[in-house]
Amino acid sequence: MPRSPRAMLTFAALSLLGIGTAQAADSRTYAPYAAEPGGTAATVSVSATGKPGARTFHLTSTAPQRENAPSTRIIAEQGPFIRTGDNLFDALFAQAVDDARLASVSSIKDEWYNNRQPIPCPCFETGEKWNYVWTRDLSYALDLGLAGLDPRRAVNSLLFKTGSLRPGVPVPPELPPGSTQIVQDTGSGGSWPVSSDRTSWALGAEAALANLQGAERMEFAAKAFDALRGTLEADRVAIFDARSGLYKGEHSFLDWREQSYAPWVRQNLSALAETKALSTNVTQYRALRLAARLARDFGRTAVAARYDGWADALAVAIDAGFWDAGAGLYATYTSADLTPSLIGKFDLLGNALAVLSGVVPADRATSIFDRYPFAPFGPSVVWPQAPGEYVYHNRAQWPFVTAYAVRAAAQVGHVAAVDRGLAALERAAALHLSNMENLEWLTGKAQFDDGPEINSRRQLWSVGAYYGMVVETIFGWHAGADGVRISPTLTSALRDRFTGADSVLSNLDYAGRKVEIALILPPKHGPGARYPVASVHLNGTPITGLITAKQLRDGINRIEVRFGSPQESGSTVTDIPLIDAVSHAEPRAFMPWTPSIAAAGRRATGVRLDIAPPRDRTPVQYRVLRDGVTLAQDLAGQSWTDPAPPATALTACYSVVAVHVSTRIASQPSAPACLRGDAAQTLSVGRKAVLGQTLQLGAVTLPAAGRYALGTLYDNHIFALNTGITNAVKRLVLLGADGTRHSAIIQMPHIEPEGDKHPVRPSTRAIFDLPAGRYQVALEDFFNMSGLSTNITYSAPGGSAGPVNEAMIEALTIDKVAGP
Repeated sequence: MPRSPRAMLTFAALSLLGIGTAQAADSRTYAPYAAEPGGTAATVSVSATGKPGARTFHLTSTAPQRENAPSTRIIAEQGPFIRTGDNLFDALFAQAVDDARLASVSSIKDEWYNNRQPIPCPCFETGEKWNYVWTRDLSYALDLGLAGLDPRRAVNSLLFKTGSLRPGVPVPPELPPGSTQIVQDTGSGGSWPVSSDRTSWALGAEAALANLQGAERMEFAAKAFDALRGTLEADRVAIFDARSGLYKGEHSFLDWREQSYAPWVRQNLSALAETKALSTNVTQYRALRLAARLARDFGRTAVAARYDGWADALAVAIDAGFWDAGAGLYATYTSADLTPSLIGKFDLLGNALAVLSGVVPADRATSIFDRYPFAPFGPSVVWPQAPGEYVYHNRAQWPFVTAYAVRAAAQVGHVAAVDRGLAALERAAALHLSNMENLEWLTGKAQFDDGPEINSRRQLWSVGAYYGMVVETIFGWHAGADGVRISPTLTSALRDRFTGADSVLSNLDYAGRKVEIALILPPKHGPGARYPVASVHLNGTPITGLITAKQLRDGINRIEVRFGSPQESGSTVTDIPLIDAVSHAEPRAFMPWTPSIAAAGRRATGVRLDIAPPRDRTPVQYRVLRDGVTLAQDLAGQSWTDPAPPATALTACYSVVAVHVSTRIASQPSAPACLRGDAAQTLSVGRKAVLGQTLQLGAVTLPAAGRYALGTLYDNHIFALNTGITNAVKRLVLLGADGTRHSAIIQMPHIEPEGDKHPVRPSTRAIFDLPAGRYQVALEDFFNMSGLSTNITYSAPGGSAGPVNEAMIEALTIDKVAGP
């Protein structure tokens, strides 16, 4: 893959990167993607009247607006504002503040809640099209910057996304008394714990706590601690895999199944539930660290030690479990196999969060930004793309993800990635006159070819992204409970944007005091450098370390930052090849079509696999895995025989991965072909409903000790495959003849009907190392998201009519599998 030149060009040459060419003081033209059929340049013009802090900006864009929205926008400056000498840069920050104002509502509503009637809530709504509060959207938006803009509204919004268990819902003994739960919103297969990134809430809570003081902070800290403890303990029971040290569940944010996972996963959501995702594990890590800090604040030293211990181990597991040395990146997720294998899919959010959360060694952090591919107008959220899938998460940029990448790149001093990310964020906000939800990955447009499928203006996390990019990344304002840390990022390309002696961010608030930050501009320098901070002064007095509330006076407090001599970065990013803008399967940027195994069977010579013919003529080779372990690779034919299969007593699952011969980009793994061993058993239970009570599944005899995988064949068509809150979540229990109890959580997500038929699917598996003997097997109740008080007004199953945690059980399956 081509690498960009060592350094960025001068600002005037940055048009192809998205910043644009300064034609005149108040307009900027942005070039089209070079391989876009009929692509034309677009110009954004801005005029301003009034003095800084009270200006009115008039913005006009010649770019096509999605859904024929107006091509002009008038913004009255209010709240925090900047003065940089660049009207467009100042106006786009004012636009972010104005978008945040529009998202600040007194009530929220959603078609599935409260009979579509408004719910009183002085909260942040999710976007122009999304008038509700969603856990992950809110939390990332607050973490990116909006918690500092309105911390009280942030707290209101966060607490709206917590709740207690409803009356009659069993309280698992592992949950601490008085604890609450963070809401996992409606999602894949009926939500939690297929979707399991509700711990992203911790990032928003941490940001809110950093902007609160005194009694307000203590009150919210206590509620946050209760929500974190209940959530962390429930997740530890439901989704923690002790063998890998990782948490199971869907990727945070990439939650549109076939957009990011193999197509066959859509009809087999139990397999998705058993994958482990980088971003979701990082949010678990962040939640553990925050809970430990709060526990120390409340004098709960034993609890703090517990969570810090879990976090320490998780950090090691994340680094070991997701790092792909060949790619120089952390993989998005691992497979659901007994031995999880890395999938050749990479996402920018997970990698950026891993850097920012401190679980990444320095050399790997640098590698991420050297190796993650950038399109001309910014990085896509995933790499490589999925063939044949429309634009949404696939083939898309999301500004909030870009902002996280910029923040992480700034932290490790990767100037090239910072400059490219800043360019992408500005270009998107300028051309579309709002902070859009997402953009097509090559053209940077809000609508091109077949997507994005859905797109909202003033999407909350995009608003937080732009606001935080300016306030926190560029001007370096980092509030905390104990004070403010000042750490601006000024690259030489950014320095070229600003005119005058200084650039100033004004009307910030800390502990009830007004603050402004002035970056005293150093001499200009050639491209590719970063200016280190030389000194910080508060009201004329030199400051080292945090600026505390006690140091702030009445009136406006001025912080001045001076910079040292520029330091060359030498950093580069990887550029994607120039490909056709409407390509949906180009092998230089797309995975191969997911292969399938046509037949698998035991032969005298071993286990033979027949691979179905490829979908197109693009040359591919194959890799074969058994239970997640690679057995063969670089296979050119459509059949292969395992010459050394496992013992016949063991069940083994084979899968294949296709690899482009020309680019070595790998596909998603095929659906597994499982050959059940002689020790496998299927115990029919006669299609019984498992409701809130314990369901006895019968007795099983294990003739030999070993590792066993137990699950059910079930039907759960209570609601749609892609949404809802009624994933059936149960505790599978084995009781030995000597009274020994073994238990684990299994999930039975929603299944999509096939016409008027309701197929059965395998549940997630419970893995036990068991001695030989006779066991009684039962399903005991646990809870799902329908059990939370926050879903009482939900109009679909599990809501206003009462909690639902049920499935129809057809059989219990027991398979002896390869052990350690």
